[in-house]
Amino acid sequence: MKKIAPAVLSGDRKGILIAVLCLIHCVAGPVLLSFAGFASLIGISEKAEPLFVLSSFAIGTATLVPGYRHKHGRFSCLALFFCGLLFLVVLRRLRWVLVPDAIPTTLGAALIVSAHALNLKFSRQCECCRPRFARENLRL
Repeated sequence: MKKIAPAVLSGDRKGILIAVLCLIHCVAGPVLLSFAGFASLIGISEKAEPLFVLSSFAIGTATLVPGYRHKHGRFSCLALFFCGLLFLVVLRRLRWVLVPDAIPTTLGAALIVSAHALNLKFSRQCECCRPRFARENLRL
């Protein structure tokens, strides 16, 4: 069984941490800001949102793309990740009247976390556990 590079594992863990922090910020932030003493934090909160999304994109791309290309060859991790980013960036900005911001944010963060968790799982599998198609593509 091949050893896994520690950088890949720590990259996935960092990606999970960033997605969870983004979820906490986006869901708990409005609750905290509703208190009068925290109203001055609105400017900081609005500046932190792009930072979370950009760092999640950077870590996710740097971790999931090499995992797909060199380790497991499964597209599901990338699909989950980019769907999660779609939820965070596009659907949340639509500001639908019937859908509160917390729902697309929660779904987006959950998709990103699951993409990193699957990437960890698939990267740890040995050569014999991989699907036949992925083994053939990785040898090309």
